[in-house]
Amino acid sequence: MVRVTPRRGASASSRVARSLERCVGMSMRALLQESGHRVHGNRADCRNCKGGSRSTVSFTNEVAYCHRCAWTANTVMLSKGLGKTVEPESVEKRAARTKAVRFGQWVDSRHREVSSRYRSLGRMAEIAKDVLIRFPESGAAWAALARFYHKEARLAAMLDVLSFAKASQWLETAATPVALFEKWGASNAR
Repeated sequence: MVRVTPRRGASASSRVARSLERCVGMSMRALLQESGHRVHGNRADCRNCKGGSRSTVSFTNEVAYCHRCAWTANTVMLSKGLGKTVEPESVEKRAARTKAVRFGQWVDSRHREVSSRYRSLGRMAEIAKDVLIRFPESGAAWAALARFYHKEARLAAMLDVLSFAKASQWLETAATPVALFEKWGASNAR
């Protein structure tokens, strides 16, 4: 059976969000703790709820939401509530953030596209193996098997690059997000 290499770790979009958090300097986790919420992993206790409110707030790098009282906030609201000055986003930072988000979306869509192609060719190769057991002279089955074996190395290497991991035998070292971002930026300069 042909296996598709699973993605390792978080999606490109979440990796981009973490890098943006480092650039902006406002961590939702730190802001929630500073504003009186007790944080447990990616959940927090709501300080606005009455009674038991254990882990009712879920949060991402940008927003927090209490599933009990419907309280919601983003990093800017929490920062202002704590009396911190929040500088408006510069044109350069906004452009960099937009480009980073577009890159994350591109990586995710390419990963889906390559995975789908790999699975499709793999399924056809498995069916071709079954057909060749019964009909060893089937030209269509041999062609389907050849298509998969000819493209397997390239598709597996592309999945490794898009996953930023060396999961197959086809790459010598794992790709880095920075290197792929630079190549993507050079080919998608707008």
